[in-house]
Amino acid sequence: MAKETFQLSDDAVAVYEDQKVKSMFEPLARVTVKAIPITSDDRILDVACGTGIVLRTVHKNVVPATPMTGIDINASMIAMAKNCTQQHAEDFDWHVAYVETLPFENSSFTLLFCQQGIQYFPDQKKVLQELRRVEADGGRVVLSVWGGASDFFQAMAKSVTKHVDQETGDKYLAPFNYRDVDALPQMLVDAGFRDVDVKPLLVDRTMSEIAQNISKEILGHPSGPKVLQAGENVVEAISSEVIAACADYRKGDDMIVPQRATLFTASA
Repeated sequence: MAKETFQLSDDAVAVYEDQKVKSMFEPLARVTVKAIPITSDDRILDVACGTGIVLRTVHKNVVPATPMTGIDINASMIAMAKNCTQQHAEDFDWHVAYVETLPFENSSFTLLFCQQGIQYFPDQKKVLQELRRVEADGGRVVLSVWGGASDFFQAMAKSVTKHVDQETGDKYLAPFNYRDVDALPQMLVDAGFRDVDVKPLLVDRTMSEIAQNISKEILGHPSGPKVLQAGENVVEAISSEVIAACADYRKGDDMIVPQRATLFTASA
């Protein structure tokens, strides 16, 4: 997988923050942070941080003495993270960097997060070794991956396949098809971590005013531009089909769809 695949435009990142962070990644971050003991003494790093929702969620509960660090290879994501935290800029340290070659000294951090990122790294073993390098002995690593596609994304992939093509439809399911989920605990051990714990999580993905915002959900995906190339009428058709397929999840103008995830924690 080429690293360029992860680059999103400023407009796409704005949609990502408005739609996907609010509806899916923020609820997951809240559940994750609630499950992890965090103190003001922790030195925290979030890799593949996106727009920084995990660290922003931590900040609402605990303000560590050392600025929290977030890294992502997408410059537009980091720019959005900085914008979202500008009122507390002194509490955050954002970097554009590759997780395979982190720009930090050995044992720099006591708590590492990677929310929905490990499944995208071509060389996961190398990434885990790099995380272990920068984590201090006795520190903790916290990883999460989706536990399969929800009915919402299955409906979206099916409709995109119908109106665009199979390859594009499959890409809407890619974030949920992490094939190494069962191997991850052993990979953590092989990288030098211990006391691996695996916990299922269930997150309610809430999408407000779905009739007006469903197109943003479709176009906010990295494959959104490919769908848009097929025409506005195609976007409208996909929107209608997804809403109809998920009618049981409608709550007034909103749609609330359960999304399974798996949380992995380990000690250094």
